[in-house]
Amino acid sequence: MTSRAATPGSPRPLRSMSMSRTLSSLSMLRTLTALPVLLALLSLPLSATTTLAQPADTNTDQTTTTDRETEPTEETLIRWTDETVAAFAADELDTAAALLDKLIRWQPGNFVHRYNLACVRSRQGESEAAAELLLQAVEFGFSDVNLIRIDPSLNNARETTTVQSMLAKWDEILERRVDTDLERARDRYGSKYWYVKDPDLRLAYVCAYDQQTLEEVQAEIREVHAWAMEHVFSGTDAADQLVHPDDPWILVVLPNQNDFRQWAAQTYGPAARSFTQAIGGHYSHDEKQLVTMDLGATIRHEFMHVLHWRSNGRRNQMHPVWVQEGLCSLIEDYDRTVTGELVPVESWRTNQAQFLAKTGHLLHIRDLCNIPRDRFTTSRPLARYAQSRALFLFMHREGKLAEWYAHFTEHFREDPSGVASIEAVLDGTLDEINDRYADFCRQLPEVPEEVRRGMASLGVTIDAEGTGEGLRVAARPRRDAGDLRLGDIVTHIEDRPVRDYWELVRVLTSYEPGQTVTVRYRRARLHRECEVVLKEAE
Repeated sequence: MTSRAATPGSPRPLRSMSMSRTLSSLSMLRTLTALPVLLALLSLPLSATTTLAQPADTNTDQTTTTDRETEPTEETLIRWTDETVAAFAADELDTAAALLDKLIRWQPGNFVHRYNLACVRSRQGESEAAAELLLQAVEFGFSDVNLIRIDPSLNNARETTTVQSMLAKWDEILERRVDTDLERARDRYGSKYWYVKDPDLRLAYVCAYDQQTLEEVQAEIREVHAWAMEHVFSGTDAADQLVHPDDPWILVVLPNQNDFRQWAAQTYGPAARSFTQAIGGHYSHDEKQLVTMDLGATIRHEFMHVLHWRSNGRRNQMHPVWVQEGLCSLIEDYDRTVTGELVPVESWRTNQAQFLAKTGHLLHIRDLCNIPRDRFTTSRPLARYAQSRALFLFMHREGKLAEWYAHFTEHFREDPSGVASIEAVLDGTLDEINDRYADFCRQLPEVPEEVRRGMASLGVTIDAEGTGEGLRVAARPRRDAGDLRLGDIVTHIEDRPVRDYWELVRVLTSYEPGQTVTVRYRRARLHRECEVVLKEAE
């Protein structure tokens, strides 16, 4: 999930994810009712007693219990889920099954509960019942075929004709699911959106912006993928490039502002309409859906979550929160080498890490890597994100990031925190490495977070809120502001994206007043570029 948190003076992007759990070792993300994939059309066998659950409208109450029952609170549902996991781990299968029955009664569209109950029934030897529950889980959106194939709790269920037939038709299931997803998106967003598949990355785009903007987004996503394969996953996943026919398609929704506000209200509640500036978007691994209006740092961050979750799924692993958020924050801000390759750079996040290091408040690597998820996202979250990104930037600058990730995933069972892998691939003891990391943070250059007096400026008034696509010229420019006009949307300077205000400020710091730069912008339906002589900010 992506949200934005406010710090004194101005909002800053903050990414986090809410979690729920399956009974396997691979946890799943927050669940909502998923789209059916119409398995019956694929001629999958169903017993005479099987009744496939039907998805409820996401805006309506899914409760099927009588009025005499009191609806459980969210805290109660979470407690039942925790008790289910504990009972399953203690081999108290009847208790786990009873709890899951209650969860399914109150959350019938949550496929995690059906998958978990399938695991319980399979372990109890009820193979056909387990197979039917697994089929229902898939019908509601479960799509991790690797987990179905390797989860030991499903050993009995996998022997059934139902599951074997389902696995044999998995590619058809995924194709029908993405087609259904796109059809539902078309019904929701209408004919003015673009609906485009990228089979190379198994992404399906639903885009409110014009064709050229969509093509720019697709090109940047491919660059991020190439960078990640070379600098993060090269030692582990190079063979399949984290894209495989068994991988479900990801729906990438890039809505306009009005549709984004509606989505935010549906996702976070009606109050979200009043603070949509603070919400960037999110990636739900359960729903296989990435939603963002921000075509800059947020979409890069969330797409890295897509790749990282695919990598997790290959190994049936669930990486700690500092890895999830630090790794995916790394490519939020980038520049290019002389050969045009992406390279992560300092950002407002590293400003925070620098401050913490200089004031003696930087967490020791051991402590950072062992922060529980709830504390990471609720107790000084901006500081946690900043330190995690700084640690990944440190490993990247040391040339050890891919080596660390390969060692970490190989030895995950022995040390899921990642600390042992840091010691294994970086020279020295952990305390020595921590000293180098702290010194690295202290020496990070400060990145301006606003255009200060004397800095290079475009010479026009920019709406700092942004549009998601870029930055709007908010006042009639002076005559020497090139071809820029009131209402133009600025997107690039010298082919470097400036989709949000902090990105614009960071890019402008690399130039001096008086330099001439090429600015790309959109005016209504026309995409243009012009030469602008940078002014000295007053």
